[in-house]
This record gives sequence, structure tokens and C-alpha cells, in this order.
Amino acid sequence: MIEHLPLYGKHVLVTRGGEKGKKLAGEIINLGGVSYVTPLIDFQENDDSKAQTYVEKLHEYEWIIFTSQNGVDYFFNELKKLKAICKFDSLTNRIAAVGSKTKEAIEKYNIEVEFFPKQFSATDFIAEFIKEKEVAGPVLLPKGNLASKTIAKGLEEKRIHVDEWIVYQTFLPPESIEKLVTIVNENELDYAMFTSPSSFHHFMNIVKNYSLQNKIQKIEFVTIGDVTKKAVEEYGYKVVASPAIYTIDCMLESLCKLQIAKEERK
Repeated sequence: MIEHLPLYGKHVLVTRGGEKGKKLAGEIINLGGVSYVTPLIDFQENDDSKAQTYVEKLHEYEWIIFTSQNGVDYFFNELKKLKAICKFDSLTNRIAAVGSKTKEAIEKYNIEVEFFPKQFSATDFIAEFIKEKEVAGPVLLPKGNLASKTIAKGLEEKRIHVDEWIVYQTFLPPESIEKLVTIVNENELDYAMFTSPSSFHHFMNIVKNYSLQNKIQKIEFVTIGDVTKKAVEEYGYKVVASPAIYTIDCMLESLCKLQIAKEERK
């Protein structure tokens, strides 16, 4: 019976857009919940004036470190656009990835990932990378405009030269503002799911601008990653579920486990 599904009757805000957001929303429905998809971040290509320079000296970088799937895809889109290489598997750089999904994104281009940390946070990456790899040459770090500088700073502290190439921009979709206001005003949300600190910052900006503080008091927050969790907590809210493995599937699984535990305590 549908009443026995783990998210039966629960109203869940999904702040991730695109196919991933749709997939997550569909899974919530299959688990008995009601989902509200309101993308609070979107991405677009960044016009970096140094792009051609980075491409021309691509062969000089000992390592290229990717920290997100978007970083991977926008990087290779730039190479295509600038006609830098014909075959991606001809890259001679050593490749590192933060996170299993980032690693998978790289491997779709038939490129081997040489370094993949056991833990997925930027801080853990630096600790493992410095310990396991002797880095002599410069490092290229393709990233978004709002991405953390933790890895770059950690490498620079070891006197390793780092170029941070901003390959994509993160922004709040304007159409999502009114949509979120309506959802918060008209629905009793039980949970809100966030996959990045940027999405939560955008959420709170809308809450403040439209005086929705009282409306969100009963919402429980579910996140991916220590950085996102910290962003929520810095606003004074509690994160009720945040998986050790930083994937959307694990985030949903952690929410289900939380809700099942709640029901068992009744």
C-alpha cells in the first residue's frame, strides 16, 4: 500500500534543476511524497578573457584537477569551441577528480583519472593529494565562479602554481523567485533538499526579500556535502540529513532513512 512508502504524504522542495532535478522529483513521488521542483541555481558558459592562454599552454600543466561535473563538461566544451584538440584522450596531463560523479563525467570522455580521494571534500582532497603525489609542475583548476578556493589555496601553500580557469557561471534563474514564493506561501513543506551552498544562499535571499521567515520554520533541511551543510547552519538552521557519500541518490536515501526512523518512534 502507498501508505507504507517511506515519504508518504511528505512535501519536499527540490532545488536542483535539469534532468537531475526531474529525476529526483520523480523518485520522491515514487516513494509516496509530493515534490516541488524549483531550480535555485543554473549554469552558463563563462567568457574568460584568459581562456585562449590556458588552452595554448595546456600541455604545460602537470595536473588538471576537476571538482564538479559542470567543471568537466564546460572545460571540454571550451576545448571544442577553441578547437584545441581533436581527441580528448590525447591529453597528456595527469587528471584528478573530487567526487565519484566528477570522476564518472571525466571517464565519459575516455580519459583516465589518476587521482581520486577516498573522501569527497576539498579539504580531504588536499590532504590526500599532497600526501600521495609529488607535484612539481603547475596545476590547472577548471571551476565555476562561486566554487571554493580551498584546493587552490592548499596547493599554493605548498608553493605549487595554480591557474583557476572559470569555465562556467552559477546564477539564480529569475523565474524561480516567484515560483518559490508561491510554493512556500501555499504549501506546508516538510523538507527542502540542497546540493550546493549557492542554492541555499539564493533560497535565503528570497526568504528575506519576501519576508518568508515564519513560513519556513517547520521545514527540515537535507543537504549534500560539508560545505552545503555548513552554509545552512550558518543561517541558524539545522540539517537533519547529510550523507557521507556526496551524491543525490545518497541524499534521497538518507532522507528516507530519517523518515522511516521517525515513523518507528511514533
